[in-house]
Amino acid sequence: MKYLYKFLQIPKDEKILFIEAVFFLFLSKGVLMLFPFRYCIKFLKPAEKMTSISNTDFLIKIRQAVSRANKFAYWKNICLVKSFTARLMLQRRNIGSVMYLGLQFKNGRELIAHAWLISGECYITPKGR
Repeated sequence: MKYLYKFLQIPKDEKILFIEAVFFLFLSKGVLMLFPFRYCIKFLKPAEKMTSISNTDFLIKIRQAVSRANKFAYWKNICLVKSFTARLMLQRRNIGSVMYLGLQFKNGRELIAHAWLISGECYITPKGR
């Protein structure tokens, strides 16, 4: 009941973004689990075809929607899934963004990967440490 009450409290445009984020999280997770990454990136448009946006308020709403949907999802989402989701949401609106994929060796043996998404100067999914 607490979550339903919180959901009813948020404005209508944020509810729509939340539902869209849940859908794209589920879609992104499924696509990334079923297909090799080289096929998954074909869902994304090249960055040069998208226009940029100067309205950071909307970008923050996208970031909040992905964060809320990630808390709601009963499956575990890694940073790549969240970045893929946010990129698809921005792509639908022709908003330019760049997805970064980083790798680091920890203790000389362990390979750590991280993905984050930036649109303009706004971090849509967090960069991490």
